[in-house]
Amino acid sequence: MAPHIPRIDTLRLIALGAGAATMALSVATRHRVVQHYDDALEEWMGTHRERLHALASVATLPGERFVHPVIAALSATALWVSRGAPTGRFLLPLASASVGGIIAHHAVKFVYHRARPAIALARLKTEAAFPSGHTTNATAVVATSAYVLVREGIIGAPVAVACVIAIAAVTGVSRVALGWHWGSDVLGGWCAGLCVAALSGWWYEVLR
Repeated sequence: MAPHIPRIDTLRLIALGAGAATMALSVATRHRVVQHYDDALEEWMGTHRERLHALASVATLPGERFVHPVIAALSATALWVSRGAPTGRFLLPLASASVGGIIAHHAVKFVYHRARPAIALARLKTEAAFPSGHTTNATAVVATSAYVLVREGIIGAPVAVACVIAIAAVTGVSRVALGWHWGSDVLGGWCAGLCVAALSGWWYEVLR
């Protein structure tokens, strides 16, 4: 167990830092300066929204409630085929990433209710805006999947990091492009998702 202690401690620190950043961002979104930048980004996106709509509609899919569990399941299947039993060491952390992402963003929204951009409100989307649920879910599941796949020797770390950054980035940007969220909601989603992923990675290390 001794060789894994530093890694576990690092994951705990990442989870703590990402969770604290999520809370700090939720407070920051009440400040007029942050809202000013959110308004400016929303105005800029509004001028390009029609042109970006088709691409953004695809880019947002990793965060959908019927897609991110599939990503976790596909990762678990790849690990099972490659590594076989015991499967619990990766099945449980991957499942916790998918479920944890949902719980995390709903928990924050329950405490802090931020209004959506005008276009989302016009579509009768009244659920709290911060943090972006799609961004949280995608980040949590993809980052956890990548971490476990690297630790199991299925893929290399550079490829994993590039995939996580790319998928988390396009999912988050798509939420602003489609008009569902403010830019700072996406930042909060990245932080919340990273927090969940770090906790899921910590659980993987404990089970390992």
